[in-house]
Amino acid sequence: MLRVTLRSDEFGAEWPLEQPGEILTLLFLPAGEEIVLPEQGWRFPEGAPEQAWRNYTVRSHRPEIGEIDIDVVLHTPRGPACTWADASEIGASVGYAGPRIDFAPVDDADWLLLCGDETALPSIAAILETAPPQLPVTAIIEVRDAADEIPVTLGDAQTLRWVHRETDATGTTDHLAAALRALALPDGDGQAWGAGESKIARDLRGVLRDEHGLPKTHARARGYWLRTGEWDLDE
Repeated sequence: MLRVTLRSDEFGAEWPLEQPGEILTLLFLPAGEEIVLPEQGWRFPEGAPEQAWRNYTVRSHRPEIGEIDIDVVLHTPRGPACTWADASEIGASVGYAGPRIDFAPVDDADWLLLCGDETALPSIAAILETAPPQLPVTAIIEVRDAADEIPVTLGDAQTLRWVHRETDATGTTDHLAAALRALALPDGDGQAWGAGESKIARDLRGVLRDEHGLPKTHARARGYWLRTGEWDLDE
């Protein structure tokens, strides 16, 4: 992962960030191209250059200095986002739209379960760091191996389990679904949220709703990316 810090006067205390892990849509352009933002209705003016937009998580927000952090997963083949992040110098420009809420806590939840791969890690870490201290939270995250684990600040009521896929290709395993299937859920009404490769996210929803019996309103797993061809995380 590569952490990118974005600064703007608009990222102050009035910036409408309501929940942890909100989505920011970023615009990437080749070097030398001028950013042209869309008009209302997401329509671009005539003659605007071809543009690539990708969704990313707001990892952290420092309103007092107008900064936010975005964690970019580096992968092969390179897409426009990680190409931009890896090549950009301090002071480079990027367009954005948002933010918008992705995870929203359920008021009546007695506990919280989080799960996902590296692409969900920024959201999961942000949720863990801002959850009410008395709320029991369990997080299960799949990464390649121990070298890809990152420090996450945990509260007294929080636990984090890392699942390693080792030599298995990214987005092809059932490790997360198996870990959820084997998990003994706490008593009471809980909420589950996860994200990752689209097909795996579908399997996670099945385990949470069909096997653990969580209602759809309390169990979500979002497809953050779709494996096609030889897409894989960089070594």
